Amino acid sequence: MDQKDQKDFIIDTQSEFFTKKFQVTLTKREPINHDSYMFRFDFKNHKERLGMQAVQHIKIYGLNMKGEIVDRAYTHVSEEDGYFLIPIKIYRPNVHPQFPNGGELTPWLENLELHSELTIKRCVGKLLYHKNQFIVRPKLNKTWQQFSTVLLICGGSGITPAYQLIRTICSDQNDNTKMVLLYANKTEQDIWLIKDLNELSDKHKEQFTVHYTLDKSEENWKGLKGFVSLEMMTSIFPQPTETTLGVLCGPKPMNKLVLSLYEQFGLKKENIVKF
Repeated sequence: MDQKDQKDFIIDTQSEFFTKKFQVTLTKREPINHDSYMFRFDFKNHKERLGMQAVQHIKIYGLNMKGEIVDRAYTHVSEEDGYFLIPIKIYRPNVHPQFPNGGELTPWLENLELHSELTIKRCVGKLLYHKNQFIVRPKLNKTWQQFSTVLLICGGSGITPAYQLIRTICSDQNDNTKMVLLYANKTEQDIWLIKDLNELSDKHKEQFTVHYTLDKSEENWKGLKGFVSLEMMTSIFPQPTETTLGVLCGPKPMNKLVLSLYEQFGLKKENIVKF
């Protein structure tokens, strides 16, 4: 990206594009596995799109168990004229030890009647990508940087922003950024987008590699086993340089661990960012 492109491409976080709330309609909710669905939301205008850059996300507004209005952030994985798709994990009451009362929003989303309207808003995340260049923490920083390698560590539903970035980079023939993804899950059934990730890896072997690790695995599992560790990272990631970016997204305890592991691995603190 030359200086002209940098100057011309501006993200105004206070613009109506990011501050205006609007309505969409829930038209499909198809099961992915035992606790997740692929939600389809339709615009009133059948030609409208979210129209956001990679790694930007939306907020969905709804009701918690007390009937209070709450919001949660989600990343779409696909869009066409008039609609977009978001995979969402449901945190039901008395299932997850971390959330004994269930999630703030997801029980409401699971039970929301099809063809109901709900409110959403576009949001800027902590990483901006545009044509082979990145801005880390765009609300605080306006400097474009180029990274030769992007390391990604994700857990569970945290794969969605990483998938969006990977797919966008792979689709740009002028972008030679190398990417290595470590995707952690409890079981093989919990892995989201495995077909899509494997297809991207097969089609772009020189650019993108994916590794899976499971807490609990069957005997025939051929991937990695156990929690993310420095030893695991060393075995699959290239040695970091000044132009290595490390990104992460997962449950809070995992994020805390990965932030520390990235630094131990040798990444510069300013080149580590949580989606």
